[in-house]
Amino acid sequence: MSRLKNSYKNLIASGVSQLIGILLKFVTRTIFIQILGPKYLGINGLFTNILSMLSLAELGVGAAITFNLYKPVAEKNIQQIVMLMRFYRNAYRVIGLFIAAVGLALIPFLPLIIKDDISFIPVTLIFILYLLQSVTSYLFFAYKSAIIKVNQKEYIITYIASVFSIIANLVQILLLLLFNNFQLYVITLVVFGILQNLFIAHKAGKLYPYINEQQTAILPKDERRQIRNNCFAISIYKFNTVIQNATDNIVLSTFIGLEIVGKYSNYLLIVTTIKNILNKFYTAIRASVGDLHAQGDTEHEHLIFRVVGFFTICVFGFASVATYAFANEFIAIWIGSEYVFSQYFTSLLAFEIYLFGLQKNLATFRTSMGLFQQAKYRPLFGSIINIVLSVILVQRIGIYGVLIGTIVASLTTYMWFDPLIIYRNVFRKSVRGYYAQNIKYFCAIVLSAIGSRFISKLLLESGLAYVLSSLCISLVITGTIIFVFFGRSEEFKYLMKLFKRSKVFKSVIRKK
Repeated sequence: MSRLKNSYKNLIASGVSQLIGILLKFVTRTIFIQILGPKYLGINGLFTNILSMLSLAELGVGAAITFNLYKPVAEKNIQQIVMLMRFYRNAYRVIGLFIAAVGLALIPFLPLIIKDDISFIPVTLIFILYLLQSVTSYLFFAYKSAIIKVNQKEYIITYIASVFSIIANLVQILLLLLFNNFQLYVITLVVFGILQNLFIAHKAGKLYPYINEQQTAILPKDERRQIRNNCFAISIYKFNTVIQNATDNIVLSTFIGLEIVGKYSNYLLIVTTIKNILNKFYTAIRASVGDLHAQGDTEHEHLIFRVVGFFTICVFGFASVATYAFANEFIAIWIGSEYVFSQYFTSLLAFEIYLFGLQKNLATFRTSMGLFQQAKYRPLFGSIINIVLSVILVQRIGIYGVLIGTIVASLTTYMWFDPLIIYRNVFRKSVRGYYAQNIKYFCAIVLSAIGSRFISKLLLESGLAYVLSSLCISLVITGTIIFVFFGRSEEFKYLMKLFKRSKVFKSVIRKK
């Protein structure tokens, strides 16, 4: 099966599962808020972020092993694959035990992180349950999913994860309605996380039975050294990513309180949903990009990089425009106006979504190209900028300071340096054209956001009709502006050619 067909299959599987999962997540969150309230919501968001911080112990092992698997999988070198998988298994077991130890050591310090009175909850028990959820993902065969991903069959993992997510959400809803118990809610996460990993491991063993064979040979010393070096470089990138995504709630809880964390987490649910949906595209193409890079056709690779970059602008541009246009109205309809922040906050959130998309695209190509060592210390500066700015600004301007810290850190590190690394080390071209083109893209998206918000407010009143209509208005205006300014570009024409070759387009033509 071709790279394109595998990417399509991965993408379709992700899209269908995401739509079902989104509905259930919003239903679960609604019931959670109504039954347990904002402070429990804050605890949920805070502990999730703390465990995301602890996941730094993974140190990029998964990404480094996956990159090293591309070549032996392409060459069908079974012995090398088995040795890498064994190394992966042992590394993950050590990581799981390390996270467990560090997590338990953090328990005495939880009262310092949580500003509010937490006597209403068995905080130690709840934290241990969240810790157990994280640790078991490393201990229960999660590493076996790598062999499925490298073989460009991530849709299998997506199907399995979707089924378990749907069942878990239904069980959580039932438990909340029957028992009003937060502990049972968290236990469900642990149980279904273990079951999911076991099922994926079983599927990987059936598809690739050789990974279950006993293997006494170990990786040569130089290969282990290379993986360790790559892991170190990736870990710094991952550190910055975790700092960007996982520290916000910790800073808010420490300086403001749990209720603001709960309020913020509702917006994060929207943002995370958007990111997860669009992330599936990059997950779907990651193995194909790695395979493309292995072919060594730099000119074609550069074209695909620009095409995927343009696609990123289209989808994340629309997502950011739509978020700016209707996020506050959606929150007000969904759970009430008391949970709504200002439009200024929403504009920052929309900008952060846009930057995340650009960053995700760059990261997909950078890791698939094996650019682990280049500028490996750069993300460390981003993390420092993020933390320092967030802590300073949150005390002056509240929650806005947290978002500004994330945005400034991204602009001063990822946004300008990652393209430079890719162009300098792979394409051997000047990066100036990339910067100039992305400035044009950004201006088009800003114009779309202003136009969408203005027209929505001019023509519509608040309510469900506003949310649905403004979503359509955002899509039409963003699409129109992108077509007017970039419709003649090589990237646009290439995307249209791919669309016309797709099964979706052909099925629509047949129906007509």
